[in-house]
Amino acid sequence: MGSMHKLFVFAASGMLCLLVGCSGTPEPESELMPNPLSGGDSGPETPMDERIVDLLQEAKQQYDDGHYDKSMRYAEKAEGLIVEHQFPEEDLAMARIIKGYCLLQLKLIDDYYIDGFGKQAGAITTFGKALEIREEDFRSQLGISLAKFRRHADSVQKAEALAGGIIQLESIREDFRRGLAAADTDQGKALLREAGRKLSVFKGNRDQMTKLGFIFRDPRSLPIGATGPTGTAKWLGSVSEEDSIKDVNDMDWIMEDALKGEPMSSRDKQGFDFSAAELADSWRTVRKYWRLQALKDLQSARDGFMRVRELDARIAEETGRMVYFWVDRDLTFVFQSLGAFFLDSGLEAARMKAIAEGVSEDRLEARAREIYLDKNFVNEDKIESRRNYEAALTYTESFVRGHKRFEDLRRRRVNEAELGDENANPFMVDLVKRYRTTMDELIESERTLRSQMILEAAALCIDPLFQISDIRRANNWANELKSLDLDDPIHHFVRATAYYQTGDYETALQEYQAFMNGSSISEHGNRRSLARQRIAQCEQHLSRKAGAGEDDGR
Repeated sequence: MGSMHKLFVFAASGMLCLLVGCSGTPEPESELMPNPLSGGDSGPETPMDERIVDLLQEAKQQYDDGHYDKSMRYAEKAEGLIVEHQFPEEDLAMARIIKGYCLLQLKLIDDYYIDGFGKQAGAITTFGKALEIREEDFRSQLGISLAKFRRHADSVQKAEALAGGIIQLESIREDFRRGLAAADTDQGKALLREAGRKLSVFKGNRDQMTKLGFIFRDPRSLPIGATGPTGTAKWLGSVSEEDSIKDVNDMDWIMEDALKGEPMSSRDKQGFDFSAAELADSWRTVRKYWRLQALKDLQSARDGFMRVRELDARIAEETGRMVYFWVDRDLTFVFQSLGAFFLDSGLEAARMKAIAEGVSEDRLEARAREIYLDKNFVNEDKIESRRNYEAALTYTESFVRGHKRFEDLRRRRVNEAELGDENANPFMVDLVKRYRTTMDELIESERTLRSQMILEAAALCIDPLFQISDIRRANNWANELKSLDLDDPIHHFVRATAYYQTGDYETALQEYQAFMNGSSISEHGNRRSLARQRIAQCEQHLSRKAGAGEDDGR
């Protein structure tokens, strides 16, 4: 997130070196070549301070070019020389900051082990070491927050991998119960077959996840010693690994008998239900663990970004520079993720209600959504979800304002460079031309990013699941999109969707048709398909509305 901006100053300093290198007269070639009479002597050794500066500069350049392994090697070499020769701590902090961002890009968030080299510091530890030198270092605090945000995503993936299995187990229990209750009917037999099919799928998925080894156990809890990891990571389920296997096998044997039509004793029925419930509870325990880890990292990232924002505002005021508005984008993502976290919990409760109603698998998600959106369905997760989505929208608005000011600043600098140009100096004319081209390319590429952020904000105002449903703000975002690119018809799609969700089918129809007229299959294929569906639905709604006013008594 924003990696191109984290070390942008490095690229700028590199360009300055290039420009400075172009001025003045070149050194005579003889002074740059070894003396042929001196036996190939390479000349005086580069002073240590220059070597360190060169290493740091090369590390920065390699990072900007996306060569994170190379960047890290240069930074590590610089760090070693700085420590050995007791150079200023500011240089040491910079070397560690570069290493931290390289580790972040390489997804090495936590400490890890390499054979032959021992325990290695991950991104969070490396940024922490930089903070030991400079307690209020902006980039180190930002790096830790970014690392925790990225780590939360890994925890969420693990939790979501378990969510489907929990739903499957609850669905198997319900199908088995209903199937046995009507075992002599075709419907009952069909329900038992469906329960058997779901159990086979569950078994396969469970075996795969157990082999992965990092879902039911937390590798981060495993201590790393000088010779590698020590011990075994603790099993996270409320049921042991051995008992989990036993529960699956018990369910499978009972299911086989049920499918064969053999009589079921009350003990078998209770045993099946108990095993399924015990497994589901154990998976919930593991899922809760990973969700809690994700929430801790998310909240820590949120607090960290807020501190960075406050620190940067203070520095900007003291130095007169522009604030680092990109942190607002990071905060947008954090609050969106928090909103999604609580939305998922709310939808899970809605799914349980839908399963209890006996809803079929293909209707489960649609029914859960209906339950969640019902005004009578109220719980803390639903309330918390809306609060966080509102916060995400606020930071998106702040980011877009800051990004527009930044764009205006860049354009003013280009104009100032042109006004100060001496037409008689071909070098300066060429330099300003290249500067303008570079700035235009940066502005255009970042406008695409701003457009994506605006689309995210528009979605928050439109989709009922986010509970904001504000057509006025959705139209404002559509206007922002239109101002970015008059030829892009996406603003019509945003307006159309907003009006469709509010039931204004006539206006929605007009906007969808305008989008279809201005869009192309190559660039807007998926949205065109949805627009066609919505156009047909709008026409049906309007047709029924017109028919309702006709006199059928003629």
